[in-house]
Amino acid sequence: GMFGLLGPNGAGKSTLMRIIVTLQRPDAGDVTLDGIDALAHPADVRASLGYLPQDFGFHPNIPVQDTLSHYAALKGFGDLGERRAVVESLLERVNLWDARTREAGTLSGGMRQRLGVAIALCGDPRLLVLDEPTAGLDPAERHRLYDVLAQCGDRAVVLLSTHLVEDVHALCPALAIIDRGRVVAQGAPDALVEALRG
Repeated sequence: GMFGLLGPNGAGKSTLMRIIVTLQRPDAGDVTLDGIDALAHPADVRASLGYLPQDFGFHPNIPVQDTLSHYAALKGFGDLGERRAVVESLLERVNLWDARTREAGTLSGGMRQRLGVAIALCGDPRLLVLDEPTAGLDPAERHRLYDVLAQCGDRAVVLLSTHLVEDVHALCPALAIIDRGRVVAQGAPDALVEALRG
């Protein structure tokens, strides 16, 4: 299922996500995934997660399918036939099949985000961490990405960071509101809204 992290820019959402995916060490506290101490065994945790950072880039002149194939190889899909099958499946899943031969530099913002989600999904992760995946997208592209992310929640735990209330309300049955590095509220979106009524 999907869990949202909601808060203003600078609230600490991205920092928390970098800690969870073992790219940054916390000042204090613990992180565990399926009983694995993420701080003591980061490689074991990385093997079972997918991460879409807020800022990422692709080589602009490489076709979409080759870009995804490269990341699949990095995720351990060494066999060419297996890698091709994974790439084709992911391109279909994120609705980029028709754009597979386009150079990555020609993609719209929404298509780039969907390619980033496909990369994060390589290896069928148990935890998918998405840092502001809808930032900068127009409403139509945002809703296309919602469809992709909702499907991801059927197969993995999805941690979605955003400062857009619409994203969390559309996708997440539970959320935490973060402000200045602290969780200030947690629960179902409708329950949190109801508590503020009046």
